Amino acid sequence: MLLRVWGMSAMLVGIVLLCSCAPKKSLPTTAQPPSPTRHLLSPNDRQRFQYFYLEALRQQNAEHYDAAYDLLRHCLDIDSTAAEVYYLLADYELALKQNEKALSYLEKAEALAPANDIYHERAAQYYYGLRNYDRAIDAYEKLYASDHNRIDVLSILIQLYNRQKDYQGVLSAVNRLEQAEGSSEDLTLTKMRVYELQGRKKEAYKALKSLSDQHPSDVNYRVMIGNWLLQNDQQKQAFKIFTNALHEEPDNNYALSSMFDYYNSVGEDSLAAQLRDQILLSRQTPTKTKVSLFQQVIRDNEQKHGGDSTIVLNLFERVLEISPKEVDIATMAAAYRSLKKMPEDSVNTALQRVLDIEPDNVAARLQLIQSAWNHQDWPRVIALSEPAVQLNPEEMVFYYYLGLAHFQQDQHDEALDAFRRGVGEITSESNPDIVSDFYAIMGDILHKKGLDKEAFAAYDSCLQWKDDNIGCLNNYAYYLSVRGENLQKAEQMSYRAIKAEPNNPTYLDTYAWILFMEDRYAEAQIYIDQALRADTADLDEADRVSAVVVEHAGDIHAMNDDIDGAILLWQRALDMDSDNALLPEKIRQRKYIKDDENEE
Repeated sequence: MLLRVWGMSAMLVGIVLLCSCAPKKSLPTTAQPPSPTRHLLSPNDRQRFQYFYLEALRQQNAEHYDAAYDLLRHCLDIDSTAAEVYYLLADYELALKQNEKALSYLEKAEALAPANDIYHERAAQYYYGLRNYDRAIDAYEKLYASDHNRIDVLSILIQLYNRQKDYQGVLSAVNRLEQAEGSSEDLTLTKMRVYELQGRKKEAYKALKSLSDQHPSDVNYRVMIGNWLLQNDQQKQAFKIFTNALHEEPDNNYALSSMFDYYNSVGEDSLAAQLRDQILLSRQTPTKTKVSLFQQVIRDNEQKHGGDSTIVLNLFERVLEISPKEVDIATMAAAYRSLKKMPEDSVNTALQRVLDIEPDNVAARLQLIQSAWNHQDWPRVIALSEPAVQLNPEEMVFYYYLGLAHFQQDQHDEALDAFRRGVGEITSESNPDIVSDFYAIMGDILHKKGLDKEAFAAYDSCLQWKDDNIGCLNNYAYYLSVRGENLQKAEQMSYRAIKAEPNNPTYLDTYAWILFMEDRYAEAQIYIDQALRADTADLDEADRVSAVVVEHAGDIHAMNDDIDGAILLWQRALDMDSDNALLPEKIRQRKYIKDDENEE
């Protein structure tokens, strides 16, 4: 019997891993050239091989990878010289993380079919993907040697030689690519960078100069030479080039920015500031250039002016006054205020400006919502979240904040509406944590409205998305126990909650009460006493035990024949909740009295 090795998902993961890290061609879906030794097989074996091989391809195309793998292994039992089988099996072994075996199979395929470039290229890809760059280089060089039309191989070789810091190799591949396609800006700049890394300044300059000479009417290439000169301490020559460039094109942003760098490099701070303002305040300057320049301004300000934020903020305001719709600049101004730890109101004002320019800016709106949430300003959270679900309906987090803010104000219908709208936007890509909480809170709201059937359905949906949602497990379990329904399921869920948070008084009470409902009074007392001991003064008020928990403790002690202890607990619960009409009767009759209504 053929051995089943894995399922489909494992193979898919393996193929993704392979294809994400190396140049690739698609996997073959038809038979490769047959083995040159196939004629040595008997007619019956040749027929059997052909049947199993084609069936393996069919199973592979149907994504039945485990079956395909078994069939390919069986093909080798029939013909151990089948290059095409080794070739296909190599991918499977790689997916199984059997890298050495995968390579041995591929190398076997190469040896059996030395004229097949497909096999050679896949071997090269394997070496690349496994970061065996030396062998990858050898393999790709052989590919190029066999076919000089493969300029794509030269591009890969440039990457590989660069990874190995083999700069002569880079230059060799670049030169061959230039011979095939002609020179280009990218190739010339690559050569220049290599010369720089080799310390060959003259060659680097010549390469850049040749590029400029090829484009005599383009000022930017001359400015590029000026930048190179500036970086190599030849300020005077650089200044001359920048001056001439600006004489020809006074508004050339590249030349203006380069001249700004020049003034900074020679300590002409006043001239640098004037030019900086000219660039930033011009409506013709691209936003990308302004952002880059602001980044430099901020760095220089930290170094030269001790981080005086007033200088930078003033510049932001001037720019935004001229160009009030520059959302990237407004966003940068808000980020700068946050970076400088300025007052929250100041940051929020800047964020609101971003939102005024771009109402669907998710990041700015979320920061404002979070600020309002921290101050428990629920109306503000609602005011920010409501338009967000219209502008960004796919962003689940806005429904979450909207629903929770309504819930915090006991606006249960509005909260339920928000969550239901959010549920309508759920996709397979949605965040499981958020979706799970959606359903959990919907369950709590539905329970409060007396709709337990719908509440329990919501809890089930919650746990389908996140089966360890502890709050949901606890609430679901407790409400089941109050109804006396499905106590075994309730106990299992509650036990998971206390395993996750063993010192949570509320979760301990739930588990104790389920045991009580199952008439397991001695066990129940262990957990209810633990819940009372866990109720310490350092807990948040919301986490302290409630009158219900204390009453439960009294009920459990009473059923364990500790009437005096029960009386003390019932009295404590009555002090906490004087409206409880049943507690005085329990105390007067000195016994547990079942509440016919839900005990919550």
